[in-house]
Amino acid sequence: MSWEQACRPRDPRGAARAAAVLVAVAAVVTLVFTALGQGTSSLVAQAVVTVISVGVLPLALALYRHGHRAPAVTWLLTPVVGVAIIAGLDVVTHDASAAAQAFFAFPVVFAASQLGRRPVALVTLLAVLGNAWVVFSLLPPGRAATDLAYIGAMLTVVAAVLVQAGERQDRLVTRLTEQAAVDALTGLATRRVLDDAAACALASTGDGTGLLVLDLDRFKVINDERGHPVGDDALAHVAELLRRRAQRDSIASRLGGDEMALLLPGWGREATIEVAEELVRLVRDSPLRTADGPVPLTVSIGVAHASRETTLRELYAAADAALYEAKAEGRDRVAITGSSPRTRSR
Repeated sequence: MSWEQACRPRDPRGAARAAAVLVAVAAVVTLVFTALGQGTSSLVAQAVVTVISVGVLPLALALYRHGHRAPAVTWLLTPVVGVAIIAGLDVVTHDASAAAQAFFAFPVVFAASQLGRRPVALVTLLAVLGNAWVVFSLLPPGRAATDLAYIGAMLTVVAAVLVQAGERQDRLVTRLTEQAAVDALTGLATRRVLDDAAACALASTGDGTGLLVLDLDRFKVINDERGHPVGDDALAHVAELLRRRAQRDSIASRLGGDEMALLLPGWGREATIEVAEELVRLVRDSPLRTADGPVPLTVSIGVAHASRETTLRELYAAADAALYEAKAEGRDRVAITGSSPRTRSR
C-alpha cells in the first residue's frame, strides 16, 4: 500500500466530521480552562492560547462541511499539525499537567481510527516526541521520564488497538462486498453487478449492448425427480458453461432462481445472437454427469440488443419478453426481440 493510499481515510466524510469534532472540543476545552485561569498566569500566554483556540474553530467548521473533498495528504497533515499545536501551547503556557498531556491522544486517536499503519506510526511517534519535549522542558528529569513512559505507553497501546480494530473491520467489509458481488452457488456475478455494468455499457459508445437472459428448461422437474442437490448441481453446471463462453469484457450473472444473464457490452446484434445460439447448443451437448447417469439439460434464451439511447429497464424488459417467447415456442431455443425465434431443435 502506497503512502497516498495509507493516508486516504476509510470514510472521508466520517473522517472530516471526526476531525472537526476533535478540533472543536480541544479548542473549546482550552478556552474554558484559559478563562478560568488554569495552566498559566501569564497574560501574554493566555492571549496566545485564546487567539489560537479561537482561530481553529473556523477550521473545524470548514472540515465538517468540506473536509471530505480534501486531498489524501490533508488527513496526515491534520494530526501532525495537531501534535505541533498541542506541544507548542503546552510549552508556551508552561503547562505539563496530566490534562495538558492527555491532549496528545486526540491526533493519535483520529489517525488510528481513519488511516493506515504507516501514517498512524508516524503520528504516534510525533506525539510521543512532542510530549517528551513538553515534559523535559517543564518538569524535573525524574518526573518527566515517568510521565513520558506512562503517556507514551498509553498512546502506543491506543494506536495499536484502534489500528487492529480498523483492519479487522476492513477485512469484514471486503468479505461482505465480495459476497454481495458473487453468487455463492454458481460463482456468477450478482444482479447488482450486472445492473451497474449494463448502465455503464448503455452510457458508452460502440456497436451497442447485447443482453442474453436464459432459463434452465424444466428446472422444477429436475428438482422434483432428482432432488434439490442435483438441481443445484445443474445450476452450477450451466453457470460454468456460461462462464466458459463469456468473453473478457462480458458479465455473466445469476439473476435469481434458475435465471441467468450474459451482458455483452460493445457487441453488435448478429454477434450477440450467435453467442446465444452457441450457448443453446453447448448446454444441449453437455449433460450433467451424476452418480445415477447423465441428466440432459437445455436452456431457453431471450436476446435483446440496444443502442445507448435505450434505458436499462427497457433492455431487461425486451430480453425478458424474448425469453417468454422462446419458452412458449417449445424451449431449447433462442428468441430475439422484434423477430421470430431462431430455433436449434434437438
